[in-house]
Amino acid sequence: MTKRFLPGKLLPVWIAVSAVIIAVGVVLFSIFGFNYASPEKKTVEIGYDAIIYIEEKEDKLAEECEKVFTQNGLKYTDKRTDTELDIGYVSETGNYLLVYTFSKDVADETLVKTAASLQSALENAALGGTVNVSAHTLAGEQFHEASWRAAIALGVAAIVALVYVGFRFGWASAIAGLVACANDVLVTLSVFAIARIPVYAYAPLLFAGIAAVFSVICWLIQCMKMRENFKDPAFTSLTAQEAVGLSVAGSWKFALCFLVPVAAVFAVLGIVASSGVRLFLLPVLVPLAVSVYSSFLLAPAVLVPLKSKFDKMKSSRKKYVGKKKAEAEE
Repeated sequence: MTKRFLPGKLLPVWIAVSAVIIAVGVVLFSIFGFNYASPEKKTVEIGYDAIIYIEEKEDKLAEECEKVFTQNGLKYTDKRTDTELDIGYVSETGNYLLVYTFSKDVADETLVKTAASLQSALENAALGGTVNVSAHTLAGEQFHEASWRAAIALGVAAIVALVYVGFRFGWASAIAGLVACANDVLVTLSVFAIARIPVYAYAPLLFAGIAAVFSVICWLIQCMKMRENFKDPAFTSLTAQEAVGLSVAGSWKFALCFLVPVAAVFAVLGIVASSGVRLFLLPVLVPLAVSVYSSFLLAPAVLVPLKSKFDKMKSSRKKYVGKKKAEAEE
């Protein structure tokens, strides 16, 4: 126990770090909002079979498409080739989709008319396979009420857990946990706004709720470790700053045994999952990382002055009770 860490001295640093991230996040959110994964847009999809793919006529297919778009005064904003999925079974059909994306300002009538002209032009192009053209208007994903309720439920669960922390580990720990929880919610939302991480329209609040839960779990691990350490007689002679710092320094391995497997599971599943699922699993790593920052750096620094004050109050109370008891005995 010769090496001592003093987290309380760095409290202004962590407050400044969080404040800067949150301030920048608020500014960028006010200007750009979140990077929603599915904004409103118009598309023309050209489905074609493996014959065209095998005979390498995809370039001619694209050339014919873009010629028709030019004739109808349309300019696409994105172009990609996907595998076609069976909607019922969400499995690949073996066919392909050439997808052109247009601005949401393109009139639906113009898009439908262009799709019909394109169908006719491709049928006369002698590509040697089957081609189907369709026009789509994709509205931005609306807020999902179920996800809003899930975020509220996670937040309430975090508050209940912090009340438990107060009764079990002391109100100084509960207040530090509450600060960390609020910090994690705001910093997580700010990181999504700053890094422009793609999210579904309902997801930001859900990730904020997840951040609150991760924050409480990580802080619970710290509180359990500190409760165990503070019973050690070697800690009784230490100041609040030294005791908290030494306990946190010794809890890294214990906490990482929980955090690393969780992060690995989300990362692996996010990599191998479909694109829709990936938009949820990989961003979950953000609230997890933020909760590690707060539970190992910010919350311990907040706890130090609180613990010091509560310890003084407890000591004064003991002295007062002892004095009254001595006076009664006299």
